[in-house]
Amino acid sequence: GGADSVTHRSVADVAQVPLGSLTYYFESREDLIREAFRLYIAEAMAFLQELQRDVPPSTPTGLVDMILELMAREFASPDSVRAEYEMILHAARDRTVALEFAAWERSMEEQLAASLSAMGTPQPQSAARTIVQLVRGSEIVQIAGRSESPRDLRNRLLTVVNALIPAEKAAPQARTVPANRRSTR
Repeated sequence: GGADSVTHRSVADVAQVPLGSLTYYFESREDLIREAFRLYIAEAMAFLQELQRDVPPSTPTGLVDMILELMAREFASPDSVRAEYEMILHAARDRTVALEFAAWERSMEEQLAASLSAMGTPQPQSAARTIVQLVRGSEIVQIAGRSESPRDLRNRLLTVVNALIPAEKAAPQARTVPANRRSTR
């Protein structure tokens, strides 16, 4: 139901703890929501660092593979992805959450920018922001129930990443098959 449906009572019921113990630690509903978002961010950052070790983003192809693996792992739990976007929307109404969301986005962009810089991207911070926003848009489309094939998304991401780095370091593009010639399997 989104952040607006969060109450001390509903959280206490789900957590199976007495209501009084929850109100002892969280004076207001806003405190509870903010702390939930902080916990989510901490877990998401740990998840991203683990993923970067598993799928190093040191080449354009590696970077795209890491992004796609991140999305695949996130969407293995669709409720968590929806909760993330609910919190992002909540940030529009809560300055504290907005500041923490902005810091989280900067941190993700900085990590991505470091990889892009190592590949020779002339404006790695701007390029990283572009990629993060492209991925966010793709995730919103998926949440809405309209997704594209992983191969199509991979081709589009690889095109964008290759456009952001010097030609000599770009990954070879996969041959694109026209839509009317694709296999129906």
